[in-house]
Amino acid sequence: MSYLVLARKWRPQTFDDLVGQEHVSRTLGNAIAQGRVAHAFLFTGVRGVGKTTSARILAKALNCVNGPTAAPCLECSACKEIAAGVDVDVQEIDAASHTGVDDVRRIQESLPYRPARDRFKILIVDEVHMLSANAWNAFLKTLEEPPPHVKFIFATTEVHKVPITILSRCQRFDFKMIAAAQIAARVRHILSVEKIAADEAAIQLVAREAAGSMRDALSILDQVIAFGGDSLEGDEVAKVLGVADRAALHGLAGAIVEGRAADALRMIEALAAGGFDLVHVARDLLRRCRDLVVARVVPEPEPLLDLADAELADVKALAAAADPDDLTRIFQGMSRGLDEIAKTGNPRHALEMAAVRLARRPPMVPVDALLERLADLERRVGGGGGPRAPGGGGGGGARAPGGGGGGGPARAQGGFGAAPASTASATAAAPRSAAPPPTVATAPRTYDAPAGISAARAVQPASNAPPANVTTVTGPLVQPEGLLAPSVVERARAVAARLREERQTWGSLVEHAIILRCDADAFELAYEKRSFFAAQLADGAVIEAITRAAKAELGSAARIMVCDGKLSGRTLAQLANEQRTAALDAARREAVAHPVVQEAIAIFKAEVKTVKLPGDE
Repeated sequence: MSYLVLARKWRPQTFDDLVGQEHVSRTLGNAIAQGRVAHAFLFTGVRGVGKTTSARILAKALNCVNGPTAAPCLECSACKEIAAGVDVDVQEIDAASHTGVDDVRRIQESLPYRPARDRFKILIVDEVHMLSANAWNAFLKTLEEPPPHVKFIFATTEVHKVPITILSRCQRFDFKMIAAAQIAARVRHILSVEKIAADEAAIQLVAREAAGSMRDALSILDQVIAFGGDSLEGDEVAKVLGVADRAALHGLAGAIVEGRAADALRMIEALAAGGFDLVHVARDLLRRCRDLVVARVVPEPEPLLDLADAELADVKALAAAADPDDLTRIFQGMSRGLDEIAKTGNPRHALEMAAVRLARRPPMVPVDALLERLADLERRVGGGGGPRAPGGGGGGGARAPGGGGGGGPARAQGGFGAAPASTASATAAAPRSAAPPPTVATAPRTYDAPAGISAARAVQPASNAPPANVTTVTGPLVQPEGLLAPSVVERARAVAARLREERQTWGSLVEHAIILRCDADAFELAYEKRSFFAAQLADGAVIEAITRAAKAELGSAARIMVCDGKLSGRTLAQLANEQRTAALDAARREAVAHPVVQEAIAIFKAEVKTVKLPGDE
């Protein structure tokens, strides 16, 4: 006696047996009960989710001797013959072998005749998207107005290939991928009836590898039963299928999240030695990274995570100890790494390097802190002013459209000087007092990111010394009018210069503060509570340095306020940026008005792109 595979033996026979497609079974059952059964149906979804099975169940429901009924008896001749595929009034054909218009015409010729025995003549067409365009056109009229005793049921995995004229004539039902928990429950039931023992790890592996398809799950189950016999264990099932079990996958994900690169390499070595498909391991690892993100950002993630209870608890515990942005970064890195792993000829090495890169990722730094440091560095490199005018990186000047760059400048002094064929530039003088005194830029304390990861740089933490002379203010603070007068600005910059002599980066603490008072009685600075510069006040040495510099330059005591409310005013750095911008605008107007520059613009049909102040590189 030939063996009947589990996928056929356990094929659902009623709507109640259909797993994971409750929306379909309920809609069809209600339509039958209300006498509102359409003449044409289109079932669409991925393979193995119950499309053809539902078509047979619907055929039994319509032709059962007790019907039409949503619960066919399964005992009458019609139910048994439809289940066996031998009912003469229920034709089940595949469109792959009946693609032509002649095939459709032969079918249509039989439709006007009454059923031989059943209530309805039903035509089930599987993979209907494979019909030719002419075959579809031949179907149109019959499909729109068929005889009252004819029902059409189409099934397809590629609904986008079905013409819209056909879709509009059918009731469409989209079959969903079946959740792993539902597949696991069905597998567990089948194993109990078949009297086969299996641990939970084995059942979860089968459900996970099915990827939403019940037919795939039962085919995999047949395979592992052939290996394990009457007892299935997770480790053995994982080896048969060539996939990593839950513990190995979770351990590898944990090593990456916690930064244990050496442990990750050892785990990959063990998986490779066990004969596991490392490309498959990488895909499962990417899925686990996604689960970690969901478990971290969603308060109750259970509906979004298709995991068993034990596995769900492990994922939630690992995710709770990590930063959500960090987990997202790991997922993005693994997603890019998966492409390399799948394409390379040596997936093990690619997976190892991807795991090392992710495990050795640098700590994340808040964006506002990086922006503050970049602004400070740009100001110091630029000689105290703000960012340069657009295009200031090269030796461009009055540049002709499409012309090359980097030519020598033609000075706007004296007569008309020689210039390259495609460029002419003007360097105009501007008062040097518009910018703060030049400073020597040195790099702040940083550490480099490991190779292969983002080249972000992070500030080392300040010391834990308690702050002094620092007051937290909860209400708003507003800078008094006239406080940035030239004389006050000069005194404040003197304090900043003295701080910079002691340590290069300390001068920026004054230049980026809102000055509330600057005289012989007091030197008051204010910072926003969440700013990068306020965080530096945790270092007691910083407070002492500001106090010494204020005493030496102004003869006054320093008072520092951290504002938890709105802080209004302009800093010395913002004022220097405004002054530099004004100087560049004045220099630009002077250069454009120069006769030599005007003549160059006329000759080369150019425009002034960049103006540099004296001292600019």
